[in-house]
Amino acid sequence: MDAFTQWVSLAVEQFNWRQPIWLYPLPLVLLAFLWWRSRIHVSRGARQRLSLYAGMRFWPLVVRGVSIESLETEQDAGRDWMPWLGAMLLLLALAGPRWLHEQQTVFRQGSDIVVVMDISSSMRTADVLPNRLIREREELRDFLGRLHGDRVGLVAFAAHAFTIAPLTTDYSAITRFADQLDPSMVTEQGSNLAAGLLQALKVLQQARGHGRAVVLLTDGEDHAHGTSMAAATKLANDHVPLFILGIGTEKGGLVPAGDGRFVHTANGDAALSRMMVDHMKELAQAGGGIYATSRWDDKDWQALYDDGIRRRVERTNSKEKTRMRWHEEYGLLLFPAMLLFGLWWRKSYRQWLA
Repeated sequence: MDAFTQWVSLAVEQFNWRQPIWLYPLPLVLLAFLWWRSRIHVSRGARQRLSLYAGMRFWPLVVRGVSIESLETEQDAGRDWMPWLGAMLLLLALAGPRWLHEQQTVFRQGSDIVVVMDISSSMRTADVLPNRLIREREELRDFLGRLHGDRVGLVAFAAHAFTIAPLTTDYSAITRFADQLDPSMVTEQGSNLAAGLLQALKVLQQARGHGRAVVLLTDGEDHAHGTSMAAATKLANDHVPLFILGIGTEKGGLVPAGDGRFVHTANGDAALSRMMVDHMKELAQAGGGIYATSRWDDKDWQALYDDGIRRRVERTNSKEKTRMRWHEEYGLLLFPAMLLFGLWWRKSYRQWLA
């Protein structure tokens, strides 16, 4: 293969259209142009021969099928092709021709963190305003606002746990998913905290990074303390520290059931949900992490993230993606298209003035 053929092959491989959908109308414009040309009845040769015998204004009297309008169309053909060519160039410019300039491999430095959100019915309790669930979402936003380069996954749990989002650096997507979480999404209510922790560990085990952590947002209500402690210990054994943010108050509050009613126990008493601080502290200690209570200021995340995750969790370098940089060449087509439209408009405007 000679040098020229190699250059052509490389050029074809590096050429691309940003919006190729704009190429589809091109055949329609070309067909419309050919149809317009076919409407001209007198060819260039016939016009030259007729001009030897009579002036153009007398041709409709001696040539069948010739009208003044068709003659004017033929006379203005040198002007009227401009908008057609301009339209084709404009479509090509909108399609966005471009050449590949270079490929860049983007590296990130950060940790892999899975956030576990409690969406059990007790999170509707309004002992913190407006309620625990909304405060939980707000705390998640505060946490994500502190991250730089860390990958975040999202797990939710009630009676069962399920993965909402895999590890990603798209924090806005995590926020959108979290805003949709609600106790009404699950058919079986409960508070299986251990299932949430084990599901988070499963997500982290699929990652290649060494710096890993779990952040748990919950009121601490748990139907199986022993199982949860075992799950927290398993996280610590796998070098995945557990950081817990408690949502609620120790005084607690009634759990709404909808329609102005509240959840009742089997004895018929209104169910009172309290934040289980002691249990969450034990879980954080067993998981090798830190516990903090949700606050309106930044001291909660200063303790959990600034003094916790950033200091205790390793930050690793890893290849995130390959980014391509392109040379956009639409201007080479857009300028002549605008020039043709301008010349066509200028001639049309002069003829209108005349």
